[in-house]
Amino acid sequence: MQPISLNVNRWFDQVSVLITFLYRLMFTITHALANSRFLLHTTGKARRFWLVHFRKEYVQRQLFVRSGDCRQCGACCNLLFTCPMLTKQGRCYVYGYCRSRACKVFPIDQRDIDEVTICGGHCGYRFDREDAYKVRNMGRS
Repeated sequence: MQPISLNVNRWFDQVSVLITFLYRLMFTITHALANSRFLLHTTGKARRFWLVHFRKEYVQRQLFVRSGDCRQCGACCNLLFTCPMLTKQGRCYVYGYCRSRACKVFPIDQRDIDEVTICGGHCGYRFDREDAYKVRNMGRS
């Protein structure tokens, strides 16, 4: 019969190998997600949903400082998944009729424009930094 200390050492070695494997696996997954567009677009969709439904005053202030026009290029309709209302020509089928609230106010802020730019699109809207700073500080006065 082997001494107990030898069995314990073998057990600790196996646990150590398992911990190292799990650490490397988590590091690889985290690194892949950090560099993927999926995580960026998922957080962007969640952020816009939250702002549109629970931070309506922020959205209204941002719309006040937003300038430009929608180019109807469809880049914002392909951020996480392709919108089912997008035609084969890349145009919104319901643009003037019954778009969702999130679509009507897109882009809410500069982060949304940056997200479209990362996907290779060029949004027709822009935010003037000076005006955005003034509006952001209006609620704090």
